[in-house]
Amino acid sequence: MTSLRQIGCALIFALLLTACRQQRLSSSDIRLDISANDLLVGQSQISVSVRDKSGNAIENPGAIVLRGDMDHAGMAPVFAESNEAVNGVFSLPFEWTMAGDWILEASLTLDSGEVHTESFRYEIHYPDGDRELPNMDHNGGESHRMDDAERSAMTGESSAVYMQIENSGASAVVIAAAKSAAAHQVEFHRSVVDDDIARMEAVKTLFIPAGERLALRPGGLHIMLRQLKTDLKPGSSIDLHLELDTGEMIQLSIPILNMLMDEDPAPTAVGDLVFSKLWARPASAAGAQDHEAMTD
Repeated sequence: MTSLRQIGCALIFALLLTACRQQRLSSSDIRLDISANDLLVGQSQISVSVRDKSGNAIENPGAIVLRGDMDHAGMAPVFAESNEAVNGVFSLPFEWTMAGDWILEASLTLDSGEVHTESFRYEIHYPDGDRELPNMDHNGGESHRMDDAERSAMTGESSAVYMQIENSGASAVVIAAAKSAAAHQVEFHRSVVDDDIARMEAVKTLFIPAGERLALRPGGLHIMLRQLKTDLKPGSSIDLHLELDTGEMIQLSIPILNMLMDEDPAPTAVGDLVFSKLWARPASAAGAQDHEAMTD
């Protein structure tokens, strides 16, 4: 009887100790392991395992949000989220919308409110397996955990600027060119998908008819910043100069945001044009600096 009582007390103590240990967990104690059941364009199931440093599953770890971005600016991100884990494992439906290299960011919000984030690389293929991926690097189809240096340069040496432009005037407006001190090249691009193949198409000008709006957004029209001269960090901003076909110059301040969600910078009115929903993706200039060193 005494032995059973001692065993029972030991079990209760172990459970209480485990509960206390999990309550004290911080971001530095967490490790995320992630796997996808299918690395093909289309629907997939993503499993995210939450463990402590000893490899023990963490029960009721909090809420998880997945964000998937193709590894170049201009494409629309894909999101998935869940607050239900079984034995420390989240299972989330996720759609790989296009073939190519992806960055999958997993953000776990602990009960304390602290957020733990890890990023992984994936290469997604076409279901038939016989089409080449245009102008994209390959990593053998395996997932790869990204370190802090890789995460700081997630979008490489390019970024994209988005906005909405409303023309309240009686005449159409043509934006003929753009430039920024943050990048060596600033171009107008459109994201195009032909038969599941994603590509970028250059656009000569931006045309806003009288009384209409033009939306620049992920997965559509955007302003590409190439060969960055400086890091674009969330919370900072850059200047963007737009040149109309009349020669008039318009200067805008573009905030750097991870994503335009509830944050919506105040509109900027210049003559008949109203610019709203302005933002640009974070990116690192490291790749551009390496490129310059190689060409000097």
